[in-house]
Amino acid sequence: MITKPTVLILGAGASMPYGFPSGRQLLKIIDSSLNSNSHLSVNWTITLKKFDIGEGHIEAFRRELFYSGRSSVDAFLEHRPEFLQIGKLAITLSLIPFEEEPRLFDLDSRENSWYEYLFAKLNAKFEDFDQNKLSVITFNYDRSLEHYLFKTLKSSYGKSDEECAEKLGKLPIIHVHGRLGALPWQGEGGRPYLNRADVLKPEVIRNISEQITVISEKEDTSPIFDEVFNIMMNAERIYFLGFGYYEVNLRRLKINILKNKQLFGTSYGLGLAEIKTINDKWRIIFPISHLKVLEFLRDYAPLE
Repeated sequence: MITKPTVLILGAGASMPYGFPSGRQLLKIIDSSLNSNSHLSVNWTITLKKFDIGEGHIEAFRRELFYSGRSSVDAFLEHRPEFLQIGKLAITLSLIPFEEEPRLFDLDSRENSWYEYLFAKLNAKFEDFDQNKLSVITFNYDRSLEHYLFKTLKSSYGKSDEECAEKLGKLPIIHVHGRLGALPWQGEGGRPYLNRADVLKPEVIRNISEQITVISEKEDTSPIFDEVFNIMMNAERIYFLGFGYYEVNLRRLKINILKNKQLFGTSYGLGLAEIKTINDKWRIIFPISHLKVLEFLRDYAPLE
């Protein structure tokens, strides 16, 4: 059981072990899906036209995104609000196909699953499960972690959907940029964890896309970032997992004004100069080696 207030801050790298793309890979998916030479573009164009988006606007979005030099579609949309609607629809259409439940529970790869490791650390009597002092702040849109925790909790204890939903509802999992809709147990209108975007009605796709939040480049705060700052202020331990450490995200988290907090994070994919800069400016401590999420948790992040 996790008895010390602990915060996990998740970036794209935290979801990649479960099949989801990195920010750069998402860019490639959107570009190839909108490229007129791709067989996927026909399906996407048909879908986007249902939202009164013309071919000219579709091509303009693809072209400007391609030449923008941005490392993620989110960063691009912050500066180009005229593409918000098509951008959020493109994110939705790109990510839903990765909702593959078997990837979360695959027996051949479970020993490398940090979700399984985390659930083991949350171990408690069912009646006490919601006493775990864990909060999750995620920059990801996918719902894989909460779906995993719900399924494991239900199967481990043999409890009803309602009982498990009540317990998990007391462990905050906050998507600062929105999510791909609620899950069925999270409220009315919830959508199953399913990788078939083509079976969804246009109004459902629209609703999902509208739950994605892109903060304007001119804004450095929002109510949700104020909420997560308060959570971090009350935490004893803060761990960044699979995070990209983009300055705008660290600034919005107000990392620079967190007082007397030790911050630790994974550094997989970062260069030595990048690590030094992040450590000097934001006081985030990195292991010497470039560990992936599970290795980092086992070696550097006590969860008790």
